[in-house]
Amino acid sequence: MRTAPWMMAVMLAGPPALAAQAQAQAPCGGLRFDNGRMVFGRPLAPQGAETDACLAHVAQALLARPAIRSVTVAAKLPDADRLDGRGLAAAKRAADVLVAAGVPRTRVSAMAPPSVEGEPAQLQLAYVERPAQPAVARLRAASGAVEAGATEALLLARTVGDSLYPGELLRTGADARAELALADGSMVRVVENSLIKVGAIELMANLQRKVQLDLLRGTVETDAAPGGAGSIFEVRTRGAVAGVRGTRFRVSAQDDGTSRLETLEGNVALSAEQAEVEVSGGHGSRAKPGSPPEPPRPLLPAPTLVGPRGGAFATAPKVSWRTLEGAATYRVEVARTADFAASVQTYDSASPELALPGPRQGKWFWRVMAVDGDGFVGFPSKIYAFDVQP
Repeated sequence: MRTAPWMMAVMLAGPPALAAQAQAQAPCGGLRFDNGRMVFGRPLAPQGAETDACLAHVAQALLARPAIRSVTVAAKLPDADRLDGRGLAAAKRAADVLVAAGVPRTRVSAMAPPSVEGEPAQLQLAYVERPAQPAVARLRAASGAVEAGATEALLLARTVGDSLYPGELLRTGADARAELALADGSMVRVVENSLIKVGAIELMANLQRKVQLDLLRGTVETDAAPGGAGSIFEVRTRGAVAGVRGTRFRVSAQDDGTSRLETLEGNVALSAEQAEVEVSGGHGSRAKPGSPPEPPRPLLPAPTLVGPRGGAFATAPKVSWRTLEGAATYRVEVARTADFAASVQTYDSASPELALPGPRQGKWFWRVMAVDGDGFVGFPSKIYAFDVQP
């Protein structure tokens, strides 16, 4: 297999064996990590079965966030109870529940601070976040349900600005998108219903770097930043390894085990079953389980948009474009920002026009991509905008 720095190699094995895992109900009524404080969906009583269930959930969330180095349990009870020792006893008991659920005792402390008059007795938890290892990615943009954690069963909601560390998973739900800024300067856009694992990112001398991402399902589009000689940028599907430098491409891992590659810029080598094809910019190929890669095919060009190309409307307008030969369907994207990194709504249309659902008050950007009969997505059109001003 060739190892030229401008090439990418993908070696495909059998179909993925990913089983959907049911997301556990939040026993705390919801849990959020907010600048050193854990925010619950409802007050946390000093003790009781519901409290213990919530604390067990908190413990799993703490174990899923390796950057959190310590947690403090505060039992805020009325002074009459606090001063006779019951406050500290309640805090220690809650700390013991965390320890029993797997949190190292050296990371947990207990205290009984004064309460505010009229405030109900409750537990409050604070944490200190000191990364044990450098973050490898930052959530630059997000819309919809975007979650991350150590395992798929322990994913928690993440917000823009949050860091990701080696080995963490990131999942996008239906109608959700995320854009990751990697430590090496690369950008990774994760579309809806996708799951990726962030691997190690090593930055070395002479602009060398090593980046590893695992695409477990769904689709990512990557803008890999240029690196020095010998640099490696890998996007791996199950049983696959993709290495690229300075290339823009899409990789999709489908449920039936098929991997699809669409090269927008640069050159890519797609390998499977001891066979290899070169896929240059503007072309795509796919490899089905047990079969060699298909010969590269041209990707459909960018559709020509008709309108609207601007203007204000009382309701969401109908958008239209010219028919493109070879297109089976068209993918219309509407977003709040021109980079289409987040708050993106996607629609499929069999005809070269679409009446957008509304109302959509505010400024919107839109573009169209053509999709051929085998699901290969072509180049995006120009971007135009319109305003909805009811």
